[in-house]
Amino acid sequence: MCKKINRFFPCLLGFYFAASILIGKLLNLIDSDLPYWMACIISELLLLIPVIVYIAVNKINVLACIPYRKLRWQDALMSLLAGYLLIPVITAINAVSSLFATNYLQESAPEFTTYPFVIQVLLIAVLPALVEEFVFRGVIYHSYRKNGLVGAMLFSAIAFGVVHMNLNQFLYAVVIGMFFAKMVEVTGSMWSSVLAHFAVNTYSISMVQIMKMAGIDVFAVSQSAQTQSDSLSQLAEQFGSSDAALAAGKVMALFLAVVSIVSLIMVAVVFGMLATLLINHMAKKNGRYDYYRYYTKMGLKPMNNENFVTVPYAVTVILAFIYMVVIEVMQYL
Repeated sequence: MCKKINRFFPCLLGFYFAASILIGKLLNLIDSDLPYWMACIISELLLLIPVIVYIAVNKINVLACIPYRKLRWQDALMSLLAGYLLIPVITAINAVSSLFATNYLQESAPEFTTYPFVIQVLLIAVLPALVEEFVFRGVIYHSYRKNGLVGAMLFSAIAFGVVHMNLNQFLYAVVIGMFFAKMVEVTGSMWSSVLAHFAVNTYSISMVQIMKMAGIDVFAVSQSAQTQSDSLSQLAEQFGSSDAALAAGKVMALFLAVVSIVSLIMVAVVFGMLATLLINHMAKKNGRYDYYRYYTKMGLKPMNNENFVTVPYAVTVILAFIYMVVIEVMQYL
């Protein structure tokens, strides 16, 4: 199955990328823009359509191959909690990657916050959780799974990261993709990762909603990190216009930035450990802890003599990474 899914992955990414560009070109020709709600739906459909074709061509029995088993209510609650525990991990990775990569998600925030909260939840939390988990923890992860759990978790997570097509989201998508795959494995149910994905995606929109209800200027808060350096420079100028004062302001800004990022990383490590402990607890409650440990000890060693990474997969990931780097470099030209 590794060869098949690795041949399919370039098709998936190619279709998603080419169709996105084509839709953008068509909209430019007619001088029109898609409403945000429609863009969200189309984005998920562009992932789903090639996967449905792949399933049909290969005659895959989805219900037999992908474990959409009923989840115990205790596991459902713990899955949601695990998702929320991953928020500091995402925040830390996002803060570090934002030093050299554009935060495209933040740039789209003003548009989606104009919709009613329920619509935001449906578009940003429910729809992506269902579609993306089906694609990446469902079809792709379970295509790799028989060849080894660690390889399946890693390479399905990389595929999940790559499809975002920007460095900022790529980095944290790979990390949370590993956590999501582990949750599917220890519970034996896809619904665990769906709920965790839902929790992750609802956090930001819930926080924005709470701030709006409290009368806080959401966009001013989101811009604060970007303007911190300018504010510190102005503070330095108040103490004097000399080069020494300006240099001191820059040093102060750098020091505060380093302290902030280190603090975020420390918090992320603690919460990442808590998420791991919680998921391990779920494994024990479902009688899958020893099983999971046994098979993960094998590491990336293939179990069915298939290479996890073949030429199509490797070339696709490399080209996608080059593209992500290039678009970041072009931001500064």
